[in-house]
Amino acid sequence: MSKIIPCDRPPAACDKETWKWDRYFHKVEKGKAKFVSPLALVNSLVMDYSVCAQKGVVFETRNHDFDELKQEQEPRWFAIVENTCGYYILSRFVNSTDYFWTHVLSRKVHTMLYAKTRDPKLEKVFYCPPYSLKNEFEADLDSFVQKTQDEVIEKMAIKEEFEMDRHKLHRPDFRAGQRVELLSYANSLEIRVAHIQEVCGRRLNVTVRKRDYPRDFDELEDDRQAGHDGAQYWIDQDSFMMFPVGWAAINNYQLIANEEYIEHTKKIAEAFDDGTTPRYDINDATPDQFEKPPVDPEKWDKLNIGQKFELLDPLSQQFKCLHVASVMSFCKSDGYMIISMDGPQAAEESFPIHFHNLCMYPMNYAKKHGIKLAPPDEFVGKFKWDEYLKKQKAVPVPEDVFKPMPSKERMDMIEVGMHLEAADMCENQLICPATIKSIHGRLINVNFDGWDSEFDQLYDIDSHDIFPAGWCDFQAYMLQHPKTD
Repeated sequence: MSKIIPCDRPPAACDKETWKWDRYFHKVEKGKAKFVSPLALVNSLVMDYSVCAQKGVVFETRNHDFDELKQEQEPRWFAIVENTCGYYILSRFVNSTDYFWTHVLSRKVHTMLYAKTRDPKLEKVFYCPPYSLKNEFEADLDSFVQKTQDEVIEKMAIKEEFEMDRHKLHRPDFRAGQRVELLSYANSLEIRVAHIQEVCGRRLNVTVRKRDYPRDFDELEDDRQAGHDGAQYWIDQDSFMMFPVGWAAINNYQLIANEEYIEHTKKIAEAFDDGTTPRYDINDATPDQFEKPPVDPEKWDKLNIGQKFELLDPLSQQFKCLHVASVMSFCKSDGYMIISMDGPQAAEESFPIHFHNLCMYPMNYAKKHGIKLAPPDEFVGKFKWDEYLKKQKAVPVPEDVFKPMPSKERMDMIEVGMHLEAADMCENQLICPATIKSIHGRLINVNFDGWDSEFDQLYDIDSHDIFPAGWCDFQAYMLQHPKTD
């Protein structure tokens, strides 16, 4: 049986209650379980370390055979990754048959010969093979160590930047206490003032406080975003729901806030119009924290009001189908537009979205990839795009405007039956063990382990709400138990 070495991080309150993937490790060794590789889900961390979790990578790590010696120097040996389970890696000590599981982001995983370059006299670290190789090294340890180094030095190793930049994984772009603007989940025509309560990697717990809300706060008793005791509304730092201070004023979007804040952001909007530098308060989240990839001007110019497309509604209570939708208008802020599902309530259900989003798909995407397309509310008869466009005197958004399909190499890393962790988009504070049930182009249908298929949800492959196994463990975030566990 392979040893399991826990993720080396400070203890967390959730550790006793969180679900563990350990029981799957030996299934992986026997080829009876598969996990989505971090190479396929590259958006789960503030920095991309996915390349470290792949077969054949070599690294150095603590050799626990010598723990009982309790010496000042740390014993290390070289290991090679033999298999992966998300961020967990099954590794083998070089030249031995000793296998062990550990988390690739553990502080016990180090760049090859990093200690030797940083500590050339080896005063804090020494290299020593596992006991199982005693007969091979006891006659001349130094020669055995050097020979092994020479064998592995040319292999694919974790880069030195891994060691130098690892601390940045715990230095996200936002901090608790910052003030942001948050699209109302209950009424997408409104933006409210909110504060970041907690930060966990890329994920932020963002809620509306009573002192920032000018209306009767008690009316928000069932509001997911309201900051009642213990309230949690977790979103990714790139969520379409969150904006920098002043965004609503700049774009003339309905803002629900007290007079002081309205006056504050009015001045920001005036500075924006004048081309001068706005004045922000010390806790204001500013536009530089919301930096997006540049928008291709040729693609942007192809967008027009009234154009149609298919939408994975991000404000839905079910994420099982696409909807017929339209471009409604454009915002002042670069790259932003207003979109909505078609139907009699289109204006009331519209919301802002950036050009780089994970919810807009070209006409006929659902048909091509075997997903249900929901017609507009009150639509009568069988929906056909050609007939609908003719009747509406409309045209579709050009297909080359949309996000392209990922590479075949990346898509081949995703298979039906693979395991991962997924945030429930209806209860986004919950992250659950899950399994890929079907694949629909760049959309994957995910089943929460132990739950009926009626709770399945569709995620874009680039979604920040799906994670390789081990994300919760590394971030010390609660991983829910499967329903049947």
